[in-house]
Amino acid sequence: MSPMMPTRSLARTSRAANGTARGGALLALVLCASALAVFARGDAESRHRAALNIPAAAVAQPHWDEERGAFAARLVRGYRLRREVADEFAGWILEASARQSLAPELIASLVVAESSFRKHARSAMGATGPAQVRADLWSSFCGGFLDDPEHNLYCGAQILAHYQDICGMDAATDQEAGACALRSYNVGYGNRQNAYFLAAAARYEAKIDRYLRLLEEVS
Repeated sequence: MSPMMPTRSLARTSRAANGTARGGALLALVLCASALAVFARGDAESRHRAALNIPAAAVAQPHWDEERGAFAARLVRGYRLRREVADEFAGWILEASARQSLAPELIASLVVAESSFRKHARSAMGATGPAQVRADLWSSFCGGFLDDPEHNLYCGAQILAHYQDICGMDAATDQEAGACALRSYNVGYGNRQNAYFLAAAARYEAKIDRYLRLLEEVS
């Protein structure tokens, strides 16, 4: 976070104000406080856009509905989703992105790969929801309510971020850590380098990459 104003700057302002009228000093303080407030709002907005992976050139102080609508439009064009489905998932994805510091495109790619945006999908292995989370493995990690599609998606993002943290301890690059996290999400961290699972993990990583490119093409 950028510093608001160095102490020495305030000291110089005070010295410069010596000998001036009381009213002039009060006006200077009001103007200073106003400038700080504007700076703080701008700094907070910049951090918010960075958390959601929004380019700095985006419209200043975008409203939440505008952000969600823009991302939903990309989901419609990239994945051929119905608009009502895209609108619902776009908000969940953007919030999960901000919570876990993951690109929204990555979370969307994981959801389409896991469930094709079906809120109540269920696998033969017992994985459920849009992020295909297994309650027997992850309910204590994410909390309950994995049958709720919104919470299920948040849990999936939390798991992926967890794997990125673990993989990042040994990976030489962020790209390598990301690949390790995706493979771990698909076959489990302990199986990511198991010869029996290597082909499946590689196919999954390639699938996510294809879905990422689809969104990049409509950005």
